Amino acid sequence: EEMLWSCTFWIWGTSVILVEILGSSSGTPDTPLEENAWALLVAGSKGLKNYRHQADICHSYHVMIAEGIPAHRIIVMMYDDIVNHPENPTPGKLINKPNGTDVYAGVKIDYRGKDVNPKNFLNILKGNRTELKGIGSGRVIESDENTNIFVYFADHGGALTLNFPDASLYADDLQHTLDEMFYTTNRYNKVIMYIEACFSGSMFEGILEEYTRVFVMTAAARDESSYLAYCNLPQYHNICLGDAFSVSWLERMDKEGKGTFDQFFHQYQGLRIEVRESHVQIYGDFSIGPNAMTPNNKELISAPEYLTTSVSARDVELFHRQHKVSAARDMETKLAAQKDYDNLVEGRKIADELMEAIVTTAVAGAPHLRNALNGPILPANLSIFPCYKKLINHFQRHCFGHEHYYLLNHHHKLANICIMNIDTSSLLDAIPSLCAPYMVRVKTIVS
Repeated sequence: EEMLWSCTFWIWGTSVILVEILGSSSGTPDTPLEENAWALLVAGSKGLKNYRHQADICHSYHVMIAEGIPAHRIIVMMYDDIVNHPENPTPGKLINKPNGTDVYAGVKIDYRGKDVNPKNFLNILKGNRTELKGIGSGRVIESDENTNIFVYFADHGGALTLNFPDASLYADDLQHTLDEMFYTTNRYNKVIMYIEACFSGSMFEGILEEYTRVFVMTAAARDESSYLAYCNLPQYHNICLGDAFSVSWLERMDKEGKGTFDQFFHQYQGLRIEVRESHVQIYGDFSIGPNAMTPNNKELISAPEYLTTSVSARDVELFHRQHKVSAARDMETKLAAQKDYDNLVEGRKIADELMEAIVTTAVAGAPHLRNALNGPILPANLSIFPCYKKLINHFQRHCFGHEHYYLLNHHHKLANICIMNIDTSSLLDAIPSLCAPYMVRVKTIVS
């Protein structure tokens, strides 16, 4: 006997009614992440200040093992520069919550350092072993039309992009890869993606097709920051140990109740309540929503402590530098730390001023467009990417490069220029001379 199941979700202020047919009246959902599935786990950052991303990914490795995916079907991309860092607050270990277990132990890392990049990520996903010969472990997802794939990514993000250490993954490149896998090479049955990044919703809203068996949950909407967890802890040098969305779903999976089911829709309902500062979103093929992860307690867990001390991802560098000022034990160290902090604040101010100058130049012939251009990223589609990539590449070549990731908070303005179909020829010509006087004033990486 078929059973009708429906639920109403509030997605960033909009009521959406979802109606699905579940298998039988027994109510047992499909569980796509089992021994025949693959998992691709990616920490896209580097540096001690980004401790949380590698801790999240290591934690997820153990969750995938518990889910039933064998180690030989889990691929990990991680810079791996934290665990032995001289300032690691947990020497030789990574933890994902206060007094937590070492999540680094037992994790098999396939791609480290410079090998953690968008090109390798997409080739792993597509199963392109030839392109990865001699790189890292060389392992790829060996999938076919019956394979389910789980992708978890944790890092910084910008408008329509996810950051890797030295380059960005654009939404169109990810979408083209998924399209190729679905329509051309038949490389998957279902894909489930969890994305921890600022503006992560922009990677999928208006871009991801609804009926290609890809289901995505993001830490934030298209126009907002994600938030960090377990930050205000002196015993860990105030290094943030996790991300709010990530620790919520990972700790949820750690709860007792092995053999019970946590449907993706049900998990979403819980996470959007627990993660208060950003709006957890879902995209793609909602027919996968009634499917479930298995080793989990179905009951909603109470909000964890981090919610009272979480930090916006865009402010984490200020948070760390401010902590170094307050933790300094002598005047020389304190003055040096204060100078670092002041240089960052000034660098951000210069970046803000430069972006205002770029906006002014972009709307020179139509100043009435300024407010819309400065506002949140507008709904996008695949057609804007040639324009957007050209603007970003030109900006990063002549102004603030990829390493200045504070500028991710401004990239939506460049995206809006393309979305609003504003002519960019004059702006592209002006950018080198426009940026030069600002860049000579910058004394630090603006992060």
